Parts: sequence; structure tokens; C-alpha cells
Amino acid sequence: MTTDAYPYHRILIPFDGSPSAHKALEWSAHLARAGGEAVESVTLLRVIGGGYLARHIQNVDLRVTRMDQVDAWRRVRQHHLDHEILPSLEEARKILQGQGVAAPVETRVAEGKIGEEIIRLASEGRHDAIVMGRRGLSGVKGLFLGSVTRQVLSLAQRITTFVLGPETVFNPDCLISPLLLPVDGSAPSLAAVRQGAALALNFKDCEPWLTLLHVIDLFLLGTAYGEGTATFIDEGERILANSHRLLEESGLQDMVAEKLLAGHPSRVIAQEAEEGQYSLILMGARGLSPLKQLILGSVSGDVMYRLSRPVIGIVYP
Repeated sequence: MTTDAYPYHRILIPFDGSPSAHKALEWSAHLARAGGEAVESVTLLRVIGGGYLARHIQNVDLRVTRMDQVDAWRRVRQHHLDHEILPSLEEARKILQGQGVAAPVETRVAEGKIGEEIIRLASEGRHDAIVMGRRGLSGVKGLFLGSVTRQVLSLAQRITTFVLGPETVFNPDCLISPLLLPVDGSAPSLAAVRQGAALALNFKDCEPWLTLLHVIDLFLLGTAYGEGTATFIDEGERILANSHRLLEESGLQDMVAEKLLAGHPSRVIAQEAEEGQYSLILMGARGLSPLKQLILGSVSGDVMYRLSRPVIGIVYP
């Protein structure tokens, strides 16, 4: 992907009709419209998960081997599709088209584990962006109870995933501004900067503001003595300079600020996001395995559960 190319050609929107899903729908419409002809398609997806089964399982004779062969089960399922799922997806499709989305809008229904189905269909459909709402579980609840958002983020590969919380606020006239770009010098981080540049160019008429942020981990800083701290500062300045250079190459030099701070990375990012009232945070994912994320956590995941106002985009290069 070149820096200037619009990065999202096929957008997948998991949609369950919730308030956060409607916010994701509105945000997706602006994102798709900004891309113009570069956006090839938008897909609305509803995954029927275990909650649906729990509501209707009392209507099924569990002594049979396969529930999908029971006429009663098939009637219940079809009624659910015809009167709840399909009308909701059709309404969402009309909303997208009414907001000026020119790309074809497809609707899909799947059954299974929601997070896994979202990723499976995103991969099969060659989608490069997922836009989804989250229900607002706290970090502790999300860690121990699980959530669709956490599962999608742990499984995503080469798909940028945007997550909108229940309190997300954004300016439809300048969807991405102000934009916070936390950078650590890694390949995913640089990929996020490139995507941020591409977005800024497509919203250049509204003069978006971008902030590059590097956080020196306070634990690492605390292990250094005397002049050793200068090494971390020099490294941080180099990371910021390299990221800034990518933005300058796109002609965005007059729209960029830099910040070099120290502390716990996710806490500092979240605090900066709140104080600066950023509309979008775009950051790279380090690609931890689901097990490592469960045990060690991740900066992107921790940031997400600390914030509910901005849109958070996680880039998987």
C-alpha cells in the first residue's frame, strides 16, 4: 500500500441492531463515502450466536440427534430470520445508502461463535476493514468473561479493525480529527501511520489535526541510571522523526504535532486521548497470540477498555 492510497476497499460491518452497532454503521458510512470509488463493497453481517439458541432451546426435543432436522426448530429459526434478522439488516442497508454510500451493500447471515465467524467471513471476503460496536464491558469483565470485541482483535490478521464504544462521539464533518497516532517504531506502528496519512489526505478539506505520540515505558526508564535515560529519549525522538517523515512525504507537515512522554504506555495513551478529546486513535497491533494476550494483555486492548469516547482503530499489517 502506498502512503497516499485509500486503505479500505472492502468494509465489513458486524451489525446486531444495538446502539453501538448503529454508531458503527454511521461511522462506516462516512468512511466509505470518503473513499469514493476506491471502496469496492460494504458488507453487513449478522452472526446468530449462542444467545439465540438459549432463547429457543426449550422448544426443541433434545433427544433427537440433529436439531436442524426438527421441523419445529426450522420454523423457529426461519421466523427469527424473517421477522428479526433480515428486516434489521435491510434497514441498515437503507441507512448506508441514504447516507450516500455508493459502493454495493451486501447483507450476510451466519451462525456460530460470533467472533470466529466475523473473522472467517472477513478473511474469505478479502475485507481490509472491520467496523464494529462494542457493548462496553470493563477490562476485567472483558478479560475473564470474554467478549466478541476481544475475540475479533485476538484473531484478526491483515485487517484493520475499528471499534466504537457506547459513548463514542465524532464530528461527521471531520470524521478523523483530531487523530492520535501512538508510535513505537514497529512495522505495525508504521503501517498505522501510513493509514493515518491516507485518511488525512481524504479528509484534507476539513484540515484534520494529527498527533504522533511515543511513550517511554516508565519501567524501562526506571532501570536506567544516569546517562542511560538519554538512550531511551534518543530512541523515542528517532521513532517520532521517522513517523513524522512519512506524514511529511504525504504533504501533511503543517497538520502534525509530536509528543514524547513517559509512563505506563496504555495509561498515558488513554490519558492523552481524554485530555485531547481525540476522535480517532489509530495504532498498530504487535500480533500477540490469543494465549499471550490473555496472560500478558496488550497495549491496544488495554487502551480500548480504558476509553469509550474515541473510535479506536487497530492495524494488523
